Amino acid sequence: MARRSRIEMDAEDTELNMTPMLDVVFILLIFFIVTSVFVKSPGLEVTRPEAITAQEASPTILIAVSNEDEVWIDKLPYAVNEIRPIVLALRDENPKATAIIQGDRNAKAGTVMQVQELLQDLGVITRVSTD
Repeated sequence: MARRSRIEMDAEDTELNMTPMLDVVFILLIFFIVTSVFVKSPGLEVTRPEAITAQEASPTILIAVSNEDEVWIDKLPYAVNEIRPIVLALRDENPKATAIIQGDRNAKAGTVMQVQELLQDLGVITRVSTD
């Protein structure tokens, strides 16, 4: 019987177990995905009027009103009478939702007011942004 030395056997049978490292990587990935903050945008860049005071806000619902009376929510345009179910779905997703309405400088005040009244009827805390 030929006897191999211990050094030769260990060199041939050595494997690196990657399972614990992969577990840690996946746990870190899940942690960063869960704790990340996603930036919401209405999908329309509005030209805002000048404002003397500006306040920082982090709304959960961001609505933009264009100068063509289009209401943009989650990068999709809607008419004013079409946004009730969309806002209801967003409010049901987050009952403590706050909303900011961004009105274009040339947007009609009546359209912005209709959107604001709809949000108030649905119980969503609303702020009209001019900054």
